[in-house]
Formats: sequence, structure tokens, C-alpha cells
Amino acid sequence: MPFGEISGLGLPFWGGICFAIVVAVVLGLLIQQFAYQNMIKRGAGEMGLLTISLGLLISLEYLVILVFGPEGVRLDAFQLRSPVFPGSGYILDSFSLIVVSSVLIIFVALFLFIKYSDTGKRMRAVAENVELARALGISTWTVTMTVAALSAALVAPASFVYLFDRGVEPHDAMHIILMAAIVAIMGGRGSLSGALLAGLIVGVAESVMVWFFAAGWREVMTFTLLYVVLLFRPQGLFGKSR
Repeated sequence: MPFGEISGLGLPFWGGICFAIVVAVVLGLLIQQFAYQNMIKRGAGEMGLLTISLGLLISLEYLVILVFGPEGVRLDAFQLRSPVFPGSGYILDSFSLIVVSSVLIIFVALFLFIKYSDTGKRMRAVAENVELARALGISTWTVTMTVAALSAALVAPASFVYLFDRGVEPHDAMHIILMAAIVAIMGGRGSLSGALLAGLIVGVAESVMVWFFAAGWREVMTFTLLYVVLLFRPQGLFGKSR
């Protein structure tokens, strides 16, 4: 797919990103309200919600195949692959700098939002103790929907990076979610810094394995890292012991 054509709508690059964010947020809110919230009201536990998540994942995968076809998609970014410094080749290119800069900007913005904004404080309160937060007058429904919208919005820029870097196929969703879950577990529950560090460690380790061995060894290294971290830090790199 050409760099400037993000969708069949003929949107420019940034227009495509904004459109993807809007679609992701709407879809995330609908799923949160009509799937998760309804099941939570009916007393569904964590395993029940996990089962629903897997069912939704499979359903959406095949819906995408039905609507758009089974072919994969990759966005060409040759304009962004030029070396930043002479002689650096493709080890350090413009695309890599854009990715790193975007991650740091999003991380800092998200950290400041959760740490200092009133909405962020409510989010932390609900995450710590739902019943106590509700007793203090915090609308847990509003907080939950805000988290769902924010999470869905963050998926869009990450998806574009993945499209430029590797391309994506409908059945890649399970692998992507599994890697994200591993990074979250390694980083520690509720820790943004842990997730950032764990993501960096996993990314570097996978790249090293692909460089010296075959691409299929990436998952081996990822699960080995997860095992080692949980062996010495069951709560994750930055998680708190309970």
C-alpha cells in the first residue's frame, strides 16, 4: 500500500491515523459497554471475561477476513528508511527515530496524565480498590469507559508502526496480543515504566535472535525472558509485592 494512501477512502497519512483512532475508540467503547460491562453486572469473573475476549478476538478476525479479504497489508515507508547519519546504513534510520520519539512522547504524556490529572487519579483509585472508590463517590463506569477509550486510542499509532515495520495479516492478532500480555506481565501490574522497559528488552532480544538464528526463535527468547523474570521477580520488574 503506498505511503500516502491509508485506506480506500483516499485519506492522507495523518488523516488515516486520525480516522483509525476514531474507529478504534468507538469500537472499544462498544465492546466495553455491551460485552464486558454487561457480563460484569452478571457476576462474570476473570476467566469469564478472558473467554469473552478470546471469542471477540476470533470473531473480529473472521469479520475482517469477510469484509477485507485474507490478504495481508503493509505500508511502504521507503521515504523514512534513509540513514540519519552517513555510513550508518539502515541500523539507524529516520523511521527508527520516529518510532522511538513517538514512544517516549506517548509514554511521558500518559505518565503525566495518570499521575497528575483528576481523571488519572480517579483511574488509579479505581484500579486500587473499586468498592472504596465507589464509596467515595467516584463514577466507576465513567472511569472504566475512559480507560477503554484511552486504551483503544493508543492501539492506532502502534498499529501503524507495526504496519510499516512488518505488515499485518488478520491472524496476527493473537500473536500481537500474546506479546503485549507478556510485556505487561514482565513489567509489573499497573507499571508504565515496567511496560516500557520490558518492551525494550523483548524487542532487542527478539532482534538479536533473528540476527543470529531464524525468525522462529523470537518466541523462544520471549518466553525464556518471561520465565526468568517471573522466577526472580514474580511481581514483575516494577510490580509491587502483595
